[in-house]
Amino acid sequence: MTDTTLGRTVVHRLRYARVIALGDRKSPICRTPALVGTHSDLGALKIGPEIMPFIVDYDSSSLPAIMALTGRGPLSMPFDDEAPKWQCEMNHILPPSLEDADSGVRGPSNSGLMALSWQSLKHDKSLTELDEQPEIIALVDAIQLANHPGKLVTALAALRTRFPSSLIWCPGLGGPDNLAILTWLGVDLFDFTRSKQAESVGYLLTADGPKKPHPDYGESAEFQEQVSQWTQELSTVKTALANGVLRTLIEKRSLNSPRLVEHLRHHDRLIRATISDEMKGNEKLSSDAGAIINSLNGAPLRRYVKEGVKLRCNSPISRQDPLIADWINKIATTYRAPEEQSEVLVLLPCSARKPYSMSQSHRRFRRSLRHRPLHEVMVTAPLGLVPRELEELWPAGHYDIPVSGDWSGDELEIIRTLVKSIVTNNGYQLILNHSDVELNAAEIGAEVIDTRQGEGAGSPSSLERLNNASEDAAKRFHPDYRMSEKQHLLIKMKSISRWLHNNDAWLVKAHVGGKPPRWKILDGKVQLAMWHPQDGRFAFAKGTLPSLATEQTLAEVHLVEGPKLEGDIFSPMVDKVLGDVRIGDEILVFRSGELLGSARSLASKWEYFGSPGMVAKTKHRL
Repeated sequence: MTDTTLGRTVVHRLRYARVIALGDRKSPICRTPALVGTHSDLGALKIGPEIMPFIVDYDSSSLPAIMALTGRGPLSMPFDDEAPKWQCEMNHILPPSLEDADSGVRGPSNSGLMALSWQSLKHDKSLTELDEQPEIIALVDAIQLANHPGKLVTALAALRTRFPSSLIWCPGLGGPDNLAILTWLGVDLFDFTRSKQAESVGYLLTADGPKKPHPDYGESAEFQEQVSQWTQELSTVKTALANGVLRTLIEKRSLNSPRLVEHLRHHDRLIRATISDEMKGNEKLSSDAGAIINSLNGAPLRRYVKEGVKLRCNSPISRQDPLIADWINKIATTYRAPEEQSEVLVLLPCSARKPYSMSQSHRRFRRSLRHRPLHEVMVTAPLGLVPRELEELWPAGHYDIPVSGDWSGDELEIIRTLVKSIVTNNGYQLILNHSDVELNAAEIGAEVIDTRQGEGAGSPSSLERLNNASEDAAKRFHPDYRMSEKQHLLIKMKSISRWLHNNDAWLVKAHVGGKPPRWKILDGKVQLAMWHPQDGRFAFAKGTLPSLATEQTLAEVHLVEGPKLEGDIFSPMVDKVLGDVRIGDEILVFRSGELLGSARSLASKWEYFGSPGMVAKTKHRL
């Protein structure tokens, strides 16, 4: 007999968006995002299960109405010829404006399919006590929620993090024009409702919104063409998600309507608030959004990406990205310059090439800056400031931005605020300002020398002023200080460790050896780690793990009692997670207080408590 447990394996992840393989993981039938159709859809046009893996039926012959979903193929174990079927009752749903009324709670189901509304999310406390996560969740009042600022975003964030393994469906809401952003918010399943509405009035619903078909180009509003638009956008979204560039696509698609811009702004605001208590205090959140912040398990961001991945900042919308806010917040609050470089700050312009030190302009700058105790910090949009030692990290080493030669008012405000913050936090006495941002010494709190004086950063005279000012600063603040290249590299590694791991205690007895670019971090002749600049990370040696555990350098995943750890880590094995875990992080693995080894996280913290498939890949076993 066929089980009703849906076969699911997460193939790609990006924040709350996922591509999930459905069915047997060795030969999946479909990959989300995907479609839910009706029998009439199949009758009108042959649509394969790889695009439309589910059929929905409604029975309104009695009250409450019944919703039933049937899989189109062997989607459940043992993956034979039988298709799973789920059903649930659809209770009366009150409009979101009556949210305080304790009504509209979910009706009974066979556990596989669950119909939820805003009221049930707010009032049905049994949702937090479910023994098992439903296979599919239908947010049945999603259309109404979309018309109330912030409510749809809040509901989806709550559902996505509370039910990591469930597929989420917003009946009647999706279309090729909003598929990307709804996927970004955590939605997995969509339907043809809006496309059929467009067809009925002679419009074609495209990825750019509804349009009147142009007969000269053979366009039509017929259902076949509507499905074609869905197919194209499904492919586009899946490809963008797999390549890590879905954010760029949703910024473009959000311009299809003011409502989509609104959803993105509310979502960004919600995620920014999860970064820190300070960020939460700065964001204007609704009471509902504020109430779920603590349940989101941190910001679903990355610290590491594959080589070649870019952060494209092509519009003002990009600057609202929580990833950028995370960087700016850390520079302003927790970043501390190396102690050896905390007297003189050198502000330099950025460059198109990353990391900056590989560019021609920065090679010229560094020929004028021969004293290593002078701390180089790049001035840039949209990140504000990038210390030299952090230039290889994500996103500092991976962003692209249009260069116009002018600063906006917002950009100038961020830069000046950050300069003031790092001067206050680090105690710089002197700033050599080789950027083109004007700084007021009285406001900043440090002496400022303008080495540009209105000229280009690479002009011979400005470079000469930079050289002369740096020589004078070195004599003034570091007259007898000598720093070898290896000493300078160790200072860099310590600063990177503080940024990535919140401490550098494991480096207290270390020195740098080996050859560039993969420097070895050693304690005597024992290798502690290796630096991987292309990934912006440390690759820790097995013998370093106990020290990392003692110093609480890495986040920890504690496993439930069970057999000896032989393979990788799956969510049913997880008891608790200590610390902030992001995709790509190295984590320490414990059971019963004993350190078992380390693993590379494949998921953010919110997925560790129920996500289908592997959440971390074992690296070292002790």
